[in-house]
Amino acid sequence: MFFFRLNSNFCILRKSRIANSPKDFFTFDGPSYLSTACLREAYRLQRTRATGKPVQSHSGNLGHPNLAMKNSAPSRRQPKLHLGGSLMAVGLFCCSPTLDAYEAPLTPAALHDAWTLGQRNDQATAEFLAPYSKQVTEGSQQVPHIAEIEVLTPFAQVVDESRQNMSGYSEQQAAQAYRQRGDSVIVRIRLMLPSAYPEAERSPNAPPASRGQTAALRPENFWQSFHFAFKQHGKVLEPRSIHNKPVYSAATKASSSTLDGQTVWMDFDARSVASDEIVVEVTTPDGKTVSVNFDLRQLR
Repeated sequence: MFFFRLNSNFCILRKSRIANSPKDFFTFDGPSYLSTACLREAYRLQRTRATGKPVQSHSGNLGHPNLAMKNSAPSRRQPKLHLGGSLMAVGLFCCSPTLDAYEAPLTPAALHDAWTLGQRNDQATAEFLAPYSKQVTEGSQQVPHIAEIEVLTPFAQVVDESRQNMSGYSEQQAAQAYRQRGDSVIVRIRLMLPSAYPEAERSPNAPPASRGQTAALRPENFWQSFHFAFKQHGKVLEPRSIHNKPVYSAATKASSSTLDGQTVWMDFDARSVASDEIVVEVTTPDGKTVSVNFDLRQLR
């Protein structure tokens, strides 16, 4: 709540209930801002005490300092307060979005904004989603490695789903999908394979390799060799669910489709995830740990 005080010429008595001199008064803004009305009243009280005769006040209603100031000349020029500009500044401050928490649950207005932003699928959409994902360059490209780690808040999930369903995806469908999904924080990790996966690590259920296609056959469960941890305030949070989806290259006339990697999703209940910094840790099969930090206070 903001308050404005115009013309700071208020004065009150000190501990004594009877004023004998101007020293018995003080103001909220210091003695240099003591109003002429207050000085005149102190002088009147001093003259009354000295002569024994009451002296009439000419300062008007001292119960209202602004009225008292109306008929008195100030001892120094007071700066004017531009109330209109101040109120506008306060209004802008109050209406600006706060960056202290990600949104959960989403309001109808937030759902509309997220769906609209996803349907645009332009530079504004890309710039919004950029802080939610980080590329990982650590580790050797010759072994299964981490390519990207992404954290999606409820709002970002609606944006991401909307941009992936451009044709005929209505706002009502987005709202229904959000309600079915509930408020969750999703960690999405993309794992990539090297150009030639070792034959010794092929899945026993993989189809037999034909001549010239040994390098193209790779086990789809390689992601289980990675270890994932989601930490906040030094505590490891357990996901509600975890699932994966293989990523295949496009087939061409010269080569068939091959397994390029895996996308792993971890779903966390938003009620268990505080709006604070989180750490996503991924340990590779060769024992290297990659840590990526996200600040949920800066994400919507």
